[in-house]
Amino acid sequence: MKLSKNLLYFLLLIFISCSSVKIPETSSKIDQSDLFKHLSFLASDDLKGRGTGTPEIDKAADYLAKYFKSIGLQPKGSSGYFQTFKVTTDLELLKQNSLIVDVNNQPVTFELRKDYQPTGFSANGLAEGNVVFAGYGIEAEDLGYNDYANIDVKDKIVLMMRYSPEGDKPDTKFGFKVQSNFKVSTAKSKGAKAVILFTGPNTVENDRLISLVPDPAAMNAGIPVVSISTEKAKEIFEKAGKNLLDIQKQIDSTQSSKSFEFENVKAKLQVDLKPIVKETRNVIAFLEGNDPELKNEIIVIGAHYDHLGMGGRGSLAASKEPQVHNGADDNASGTTGLLELAEYFASKKSELKRSILFIAFSGEELGLLGSKHFVDNPTVPLEKIKAMINMDMIGRMNENKLTVYGTGTSPKWKPLLNKLNSDSSFKLNFIDGGFGPSDHSSFYAKNIPVLFFFTGTHQDYHKPSDDFDKINYPGMEKVLSLVSNVVYDLTTNPEKIEFTKVQGEQQQGRRMNVRVYVGTIPDYSEQVEGFKIAGVNDGSPAEKAGLKAGDIIIKFGDKTVKNVYDYMYAMQGYKAGDEVEVVVLRNGQEMKFKVVLGSR
Repeated sequence: MKLSKNLLYFLLLIFISCSSVKIPETSSKIDQSDLFKHLSFLASDDLKGRGTGTPEIDKAADYLAKYFKSIGLQPKGSSGYFQTFKVTTDLELLKQNSLIVDVNNQPVTFELRKDYQPTGFSANGLAEGNVVFAGYGIEAEDLGYNDYANIDVKDKIVLMMRYSPEGDKPDTKFGFKVQSNFKVSTAKSKGAKAVILFTGPNTVENDRLISLVPDPAAMNAGIPVVSISTEKAKEIFEKAGKNLLDIQKQIDSTQSSKSFEFENVKAKLQVDLKPIVKETRNVIAFLEGNDPELKNEIIVIGAHYDHLGMGGRGSLAASKEPQVHNGADDNASGTTGLLELAEYFASKKSELKRSILFIAFSGEELGLLGSKHFVDNPTVPLEKIKAMINMDMIGRMNENKLTVYGTGTSPKWKPLLNKLNSDSSFKLNFIDGGFGPSDHSSFYAKNIPVLFFFTGTHQDYHKPSDDFDKINYPGMEKVLSLVSNVVYDLTTNPEKIEFTKVQGEQQQGRRMNVRVYVGTIPDYSEQVEGFKIAGVNDGSPAEKAGLKAGDIIIKFGDKTVKNVYDYMYAMQGYKAGDEVEVVVLRNGQEMKFKVVLGSR
């Protein structure tokens, strides 16, 4: 039975009162009470949501390292149990931020953070010029819609609405073209000096400014970009003798553009942002096998231990006020599983042939940063890693349903999982692909077989309500029993663990309705100017042309590429069979490739 909520709180009070964050006493078997001890600490308010780069996540890292040491695991970081790396966690507004719009010699003034603010993907700089209204900023000739058909935005400041004529629904026919980053790339490619974004009054949404948070996919749009309030946008239109609500309603009802250049309206804006760079740590421990040869082969067990801190980027809370996001399931559950498996296998050390590397990753919520840092800077030879087992959100099992990603990355996986589940304890859902929204992706990109165990999303996902009292501890124990059996086979069975590249994986371009196929796999772990690729699909146009992991695409055809949205925009207008010249940076050197585009 599931432990009652009152009993959970009672046990937590005892645990906290008896320890100033000391390492708890635990048994070597996989046990619900042990799971509770670890998870209730990791998901406690004291750790304030384990935000990357915060003192609280450092406390969690210290706890993990002390626990690994207490059970006799060897340190395997770059400094003891730790592997330190730097991340951009925030953006600071410096003094030189300003926005003034002049309408018929009447100034419209803006208060920073209240009426306007730069976006997290804005470039620094000063821009001044005439203002052009570009509707929703969407160019979709194939859908009979083009906000740029009758305007020239070269050397202008472009004022545009967020979303689309279909409102803010996520399944709009306009696909990824509704994304603000992509709209900015379109305007920039047409010569715009800067972009001002706002939510139209006919769109059902609270009038919020776009968040000022770093975007790993597009840290620099190449031009200044700010968002303004709906009320200030209405003021600009009113002073220019126009009714914004009526104009938006016409666009929405007719699904046709109403773009125009304002008469005697100018804007001057300056963006001055400073990235906040902090250090964070992966926590890494090693358990050596006993076979003279096989101990040189390593199985990685991983889980990310960071979460959203006090909210902000990624939070799905109704209120945007700072609140502790404890992340009990995401991913105190996986981290707890990591600790429990570490102790379990430490007790079985004499039985192990292969070695195990336990890694708690930081920075996952910011874009798989910790796992990407590890595979790019491994503390053991990467070629010795024969498989990676990932646990992310394993604490909310319902109806015995368990999803396992990566089952197509080795011919070993499905037979092994089916054998271990021969009593049908789980309703297993296999997903072959090795890429997915967690840290196993970084290893699969290095041609390492992966498995990712996941009990599914729920209504508390990325909300303050993802708390330790909602964890299904018996279900979690059951999941870890299966994972331990998988790892036991991998570490004791001398059979080779073969790698398989999964064909036809759904990558970002397909999800965003890009019509042509290149076969590049995006790498969001590093902030670069360009589009960095983590790898290319087998047999893809990218592979045939000679592109490879680590390349940074800086030009696609005649379009300059500074980020992923520039890259997607550059693909527009091409069709399958077209040959495109792609310029990349490889080890700091520019190289040109001819890519013959495929079709989806």
